[in-house]
Amino acid sequence: MSVVTLREAQFDQQDLRGVWDLQRRLFEQNNWCSFAEFVEMSRVRWLNNPARTPDHVFGWVLDSPTDGIVGFVGLIPMRMKIGGREIVGGCGSGYCVMPTYRAYSLSLYKQLMEWGDAHFLVTTTANQMSSKLNRILGLSKIPVLNFDRFFLWLIRPEVLVNRALDNSAWQNWSPLVARAPFSWLLKAVARVRFARHRRLRFSGATLPVETVKEFTEEFTQFWEGHKNQYGVTMVRDQKFLQWRYLEMPSVLGVNQVFACRDNGRLGGYLVMMEINPREVLCAPKRFRVIDVFYDRSRPEVFYSLMNQAFESAKVQGCTAFEVASMSQELADVLQAQRPYVKQAEAWFYWYKTSKEDLAELCRTEVWWPSGADGDSNL
Repeated sequence: MSVVTLREAQFDQQDLRGVWDLQRRLFEQNNWCSFAEFVEMSRVRWLNNPARTPDHVFGWVLDSPTDGIVGFVGLIPMRMKIGGREIVGGCGSGYCVMPTYRAYSLSLYKQLMEWGDAHFLVTTTANQMSSKLNRILGLSKIPVLNFDRFFLWLIRPEVLVNRALDNSAWQNWSPLVARAPFSWLLKAVARVRFARHRRLRFSGATLPVETVKEFTEEFTQFWEGHKNQYGVTMVRDQKFLQWRYLEMPSVLGVNQVFACRDNGRLGGYLVMMEINPREVLCAPKRFRVIDVFYDRSRPEVFYSLMNQAFESAKVQGCTAFEVASMSQELADVLQAQRPYVKQAEAWFYWYKTSKEDLAELCRTEVWWPSGADGDSNL
């Protein structure tokens, strides 16, 4: 094995192609992503990110003279509200190392940690390996009980069962199961098995909900007027919302935004993503709620938004409706809707700060995480 160089990643064709090739080799779910798509996604995520400052490097790479880029960890700029302060920080993203160069993996990850010595740092998509490193290196889990759970409503569970069969050791049975009468039997059994987890409906939630095609300054005003209801959360002004939900390439999925109004006055909004079936080894038509922000003094706003999102997903042929990366408050409310609960493989949301005042606020303030924090669903 040749000696490798640990250096700052450059946002240029050479490094972008090296990182793209590395992630395609290591992550099966990245095989479908073309180089042009990867460049565009990286451009919007990092270069056009409204939170980016001169302190935000693109990331760091392990560079081998014989094998090219063999390791990478990226950095996504982000803004957070912590207590009464709004700060600029960053999120680690895309950490990966070729198995033959695993001896260098810790030194690569420490580059991200060193950046976090001077800035607020989070990781929002940690897998089992990086979660273990986070614990060893002194990062803290966000203080949200049972955060590592996913809530699912299985509208067409037979499609999910078929996809699971296709990716299992029993895949040779798939052609048989796809034919009648076996397909009818599978559908009936699956719908009976998951009958309790197929419907989401809050009664009495009848506030009008509309589709949002553009975020205006009204949303910045809404953020300013309601941000103090939230302890620790990402900043949601118009510039961020437009960039994150309406300008992002549809490589991973397509976002749909709903706003709830009462007598014309904005009460809150919800963002739902239809996940690109190429991106995950799951059934098509899977919809995921990735953000909800509303006037918390009016729970009927949240109920109306959820009802609209669920019904909209059903009309579009949804197989599974998912809510994850949610606050404890929302989890408690949604639990009454009898979701199918899936446990994550690892605790995926961690934070680090060297400033004691921020650390104290992170420990004591109530967190309001979302599926759009950092590099989540990005």
